[in-house]
Amino acid sequence: MTFKHTAQEYDGELRKIREQLLLMGAKVEEMIAGGLQALLKRDSELAHRMMELDSEVNKLEIDIDELCLRVLAKRQPVASDLRAITTVMKMVTDIERIGDLGVNICERVIELNMVPSLKPYVDLQHMAEIAQGMTRSALDAFVSRDAEQARQVIEQDQSLDFYYGQIFREMLTYMMEDVRNIYRATKIQSVSKYLERIGDHATNLAEMVVFMVKATDIRHLGRLGNANEPRLPRGILFVCVENAIQSQMAEGLARKLLPSSVRIWSAGLTPGKQVHPLAIRVMKEIGVDISAQRPKGFADIAMGDIDTFIRLCSKDECSVPANILHRLAWPLMNPASMGGSEEEKLSAFRNIRDELRKQIETLTSL
Repeated sequence: MTFKHTAQEYDGELRKIREQLLLMGAKVEEMIAGGLQALLKRDSELAHRMMELDSEVNKLEIDIDELCLRVLAKRQPVASDLRAITTVMKMVTDIERIGDLGVNICERVIELNMVPSLKPYVDLQHMAEIAQGMTRSALDAFVSRDAEQARQVIEQDQSLDFYYGQIFREMLTYMMEDVRNIYRATKIQSVSKYLERIGDHATNLAEMVVFMVKATDIRHLGRLGNANEPRLPRGILFVCVENAIQSQMAEGLARKLLPSSVRIWSAGLTPGKQVHPLAIRVMKEIGVDISAQRPKGFADIAMGDIDTFIRLCSKDECSVPANILHRLAWPLMNPASMGGSEEEKLSAFRNIRDELRKQIETLTSL
């Protein structure tokens, strides 16, 4: 938030607001990182220290609000200055909520540290790193007034959603295998949910930065659209029989081409064991990495988030859930059924990829 003003006192007030906001952000980042370390090292004392930071975060929220109100009353800012100050007043609410979620994580960590570990916490570590990075990048984008960096933060939210869904399904499996796992599995699932919610708050921060810089409100565009733009789906489920080729490619493309507020999933009637290597290869040619994706069944999908079902099977083999609002059919051949040389097979996969891209670009007209 760098502005040129004739009044040095005014510049100092704006600088003070920015510094306090960054200090508040640094403390919640510390809480996220410290909470995860407390889990990995089974250090409950560290978890308690991280929880104590919440009172500092709460005090900073009040102090920043008071600073902003004082500037609004004394200086009566307009245009970009007004957007910047009102944006800060909104951002502190999301940052304070991140701090509360950090406390929640530490509470679950203390409980988990009292019992034997259920499994290595690799996915939770990845989630914490992403959530912390999103928070830091959103605040960096605020300082540098970088709308593009803010948009990149928004795109990262789907990575957290992916990890959360993966952990949720894994914990369900542990609970079904042995009732003695239920206590630990529910605590782990709770930690993953708190990290997923931190990502949502970091996304809110980034959306506010875009508004501050561009004077354009991009909140809820995936759900509500705008009066002058076509409505976008809330959530899309791409389906083919094995969820190994067409629907996986469609999922990767949709995540790249559609706003991050649109939930993207894929599933199969009889899921295969892995995504086809040639599908991964031709997607990587256009900068889309689907190597971490895995075939899924309908039971693995949060159907309540889906309003658009897209069947990619060449035959109507996949039934459509009754509560789906939009039902589309893009019947595509299975490129793995093509014979010939490797180059001819690659060509078939590329054709499917390019056709999917054209179709996905039409989704804004739903």
